[in-house]
Amino acid sequence: MSALTVYINAWNSNDTESIAATVTPDAVVTESYGPVYHGQERIREWADMWFGRGSRVLNWVITNEFTSGDTTVAEWRFDYREENEDRSFEGLTIATVRDGKIAALREYATTADLYTWEGEWK
Repeated sequence: MSALTVYINAWNSNDTESIAATVTPDAVVTESYGPVYHGQERIREWADMWFGRGSRVLNWVITNEFTSGDTTVAEWRFDYREENEDRSFEGLTIATVRDGKIAALREYATTADLYTWEGEWK
């Protein structure tokens, strides 16, 4: 099981301490919409705040994953509850692993619904 899978499973458990345990003390996490979290303690604080306001991961599932050396790349679907509303989006993560834990992680998100192109632009 990859370190990225362990990280995602920790988020699926909705448990701050499990999430913090998957990253190095100096880890950097960059979310797809801009925030950057530096260090295990800041990552713990972020997760604790997110869960504390009632947000929950409903299901975060990897649909395609590739690892080479210390880098893992994965496509995924993220289903979550925030502000009393169920939401979801697809995305991609590039993770760098050191000593079996996430040292750097950068996420990218699909920002529009996917569709089959029929010869005209939306």
